[in-house]
Amino acid sequence: MSLADKKGVDLSSLNGDVSIEKIKQAGFDFAMLRCGYGSDYEVQDDTQFENNVRKCEAAGVPWGAYLYSYALSTEDAKSEVRHVLRMLKGKRPTLPVAIDMEDADGYKQKHGGLNFSNINNVCKIFVEEIRKAGYYPMIYTGLEEIHNYISAEVLNSCDLWFAQWWKWPDYDGDNMGMWQYGGETNYLESNSIPGVGVVDKDKCYKDYPTIIKQGGWNGWKKSDKVLDSDGYRYLDKGIGVLALKELLLLARRLGITNQGMDENGVFGDGTRIAVDQVLKKGGYEQNGIAGEKFMKYLAKLIKEKTQ
Repeated sequence: MSLADKKGVDLSSLNGDVSIEKIKQAGFDFAMLRCGYGSDYEVQDDTQFENNVRKCEAAGVPWGAYLYSYALSTEDAKSEVRHVLRMLKGKRPTLPVAIDMEDADGYKQKHGGLNFSNINNVCKIFVEEIRKAGYYPMIYTGLEEIHNYISAEVLNSCDLWFAQWWKWPDYDGDNMGMWQYGGETNYLESNSIPGVGVVDKDKCYKDYPTIIKQGGWNGWKKSDKVLDSDGYRYLDKGIGVLALKELLLLARRLGITNQGMDENGVFGDGTRIAVDQVLKKGGYEQNGIAGEKFMKYLAKLIKEKTQ
């Protein structure tokens, strides 16, 4: 499934311990997760980041990361880059890595950092250093910063996550990858999700998982092969899942996998492990997705064992 024209959310510890499954069931297909704020101090890590990453990956929801910037200098900016890289160590997001360049609490203005020289410099350093580290960079900001604090050269050096709570975005640059269209105020739909509460909502304009994986960004290798990007996945239910599990149980009896599972119509942990074992056997990305190509590949393996 391409993420182009799909809706998603952005989350931080301010949202609490939310249900990614309820977000997914409400029709939101991706999440941008705050990893922290400011310089590289553990006390400024987002306390829900690890939890949100785990839940997104368990639910098969693509995620990216962002850091809220408080940088007032070049050294601050470099420390914020180190903060992001520390939080992403060992992880492979399939959406961009963004710097949140706003001044929602007035910190930059109070400390002399809300000016073109500082904001432009911080964005420039973040984009360059994050890209140098192999991650796909993005700037989150709104019209005020675009008009007053960020040069066209820096703004166009990466994709933009544009923030404007309105009925449409007042930005039409080719580099707009996402639009945050609502939060506490939402002119297009409810500002909340049942069972989750008020949440920021976004629209995606590019198929980032494909762009990032094929480009070898965010820890992905260009040689990684994706068999299916859509299909049955964790927590799916139904007769199709039951049939998939019967095939996987047969595969286990034939020695293709070694993972057992309950004989029911729920795609649980055991099913996901078995699916990934089959994908690993073929040298494919272990993404826990069993689509049409997976079924054909598994049938081929079973046929080879039974002939």
